[in-house]
Amino acid sequence: MSGRIWQKRSWRGLRSQVLLWIVLPAGLLLLAYSLVSIYSHQQWMKMLVEEKDLALAMVAAQRVEERVARCQAVLQSIRDNEAVRHGQPVDYSLLLQELSPQLSVFDGGTALLDTRGELLAAYPETADWISRVQALQPQLREVLAGEASSVMTALEEPSPTGPLVALIAPGVSRVGVLLGVFSLESCGITQVLADLPVSGEGIAYLIDSYGKIVYHPDPSWLGRNAVDLLGIEASQMEQAAAGVYHDATGRDLMLAHTPVGQRGWSVVVEGPWGSLLAPTMRYSFLAPMVVLLVALIAFLAIYLVARQVLQPLEELGRRASKIAWGDFSAVGEPVGGIAEIDDLRLTLSQMAHRIHTYQSAMHNYVAAVTQGQEDERLRIGHELHDDTVQSLVVLSQDLERLHRRLPPGAEDLHEMVTELRESTNSVITALRRHIGDLRPVYLEDLGLIPALEKLVDDLAVSQDIGTEFKVTGMADRLPANTELAVFRIVQEALKNVAQHARASQVEVRLEFGSDGITAFVEDDGVGFVGPETPSELTELGHFGLMGMQERAMLVGGWLSIGSEPGKGTRIVFHVPAGGNPRSAD
Repeated sequence: MSGRIWQKRSWRGLRSQVLLWIVLPAGLLLLAYSLVSIYSHQQWMKMLVEEKDLALAMVAAQRVEERVARCQAVLQSIRDNEAVRHGQPVDYSLLLQELSPQLSVFDGGTALLDTRGELLAAYPETADWISRVQALQPQLREVLAGEASSVMTALEEPSPTGPLVALIAPGVSRVGVLLGVFSLESCGITQVLADLPVSGEGIAYLIDSYGKIVYHPDPSWLGRNAVDLLGIEASQMEQAAAGVYHDATGRDLMLAHTPVGQRGWSVVVEGPWGSLLAPTMRYSFLAPMVVLLVALIAFLAIYLVARQVLQPLEELGRRASKIAWGDFSAVGEPVGGIAEIDDLRLTLSQMAHRIHTYQSAMHNYVAAVTQGQEDERLRIGHELHDDTVQSLVVLSQDLERLHRRLPPGAEDLHEMVTELRESTNSVITALRRHIGDLRPVYLEDLGLIPALEKLVDDLAVSQDIGTEFKVTGMADRLPANTELAVFRIVQEALKNVAQHARASQVEVRLEFGSDGITAFVEDDGVGFVGPETPSELTELGHFGLMGMQERAMLVGGWLSIGSEPGKGTRIVFHVPAGGNPRSAD
């Protein structure tokens, strides 16, 4: 069978079709489902974590604003003091001292400034107030100008209780500004952020209006610029939002931030995206695992189908193809697989039996026709040998005698007689070769092996082709009809080599076995598109090959032909030792 035909059959085979239309689409669908499932779950988890962290950040920002509002309310109590509100002469230092119990939230102290921003009084009275007021001049001017109802800003002062925060509120009358300094811990902000139920490795921290971190579970982060570290714009911090960001170190962070009131501060809830996703992804990976399990089960089912259906069907197909070439016992043995395949085999076996029975009924007729042909060949061979050849031999001898009697001076006659005699001898030689084809004398006198050797030698001499003849096994004499069939098949095969193959090498090999003889005729010629079934031989005009196949079947054998363009031709046939057609199975 040619490579092109084999590829076509292989592509259209059941195994290829199952792989193409079932396994491949199912695998692609399972893969797509897994990828979509993982991606969808990641997006769903991202949205869920964003909502959760943003809600936590908003709750924390609200609670921080409540704590600051309480501190601001304490400052408001000073402004609401009757003497302060009406601008009466008051010892402000004594007033602050009297109000110290309710001002305890300002563990960094409280101060009153006039309308020019100069210090009126402070409690407790320390030298730090002068430097504080100087450092807070921009914020004080903002409040005095009425540009802000209150300002909260972090102080860059070391403190055992943590970062200090200055809360500046507008005063009344002679008191232009109320200033309170508190630590985040004393105001309760630290506790709010520490108790926030963030998940996994998440943290919550607080940044001021300048983007600096004023509270962080890790003290080494205090004072660092969060906007630069997180790689986001400062304007983005003014809005409540959540999402995945890449920080300056390249980490993926789930970040939720919410402003604290109108103060410009923000609460940030942060967590590594990978660690936040990993615990929940275990559940998302269950889907691919289930898909993988289903895929394994599917592939196992496909394997079982291939083992129990596809492979037996392919084997049955190979055996069934041998029936067309005369091997009717090919489907006699089970091929395995499911019961339906064995039922199909039995059906094929019954069909082969009927076909064999029909062909057996035809064998007598075909054998009689063939035997009639052989008898006619033998008769014609005898007549040609006994009559025509002998007459030509006598004619050649007469020409020889005539040549001797011609006068010496008749050169033209001498030359003419010589040419006639040579032509006559050539005709005799050709006739004897044809007689040998019609009546294989070597086969009748010496047997099959010498007759085939003579055929091979004649081909080598007449066509200048390299030949090789091999015999293996015990070469016993076979029945005359069997030897004649083998001889005629090999003779036709070598004739095809001489006429069509354009080969440089031919090998003829006989293998004798207990069940008969198997012959191989192989050449390295141009080859042709080999037939898949014997019926194609007549369709393609290979009547000589069809006759070879019929001869093999007449003696109960089979014949197969393998050829591809450019790769030579290989003819194999087998005939049983008995030389009789096999009985139907």
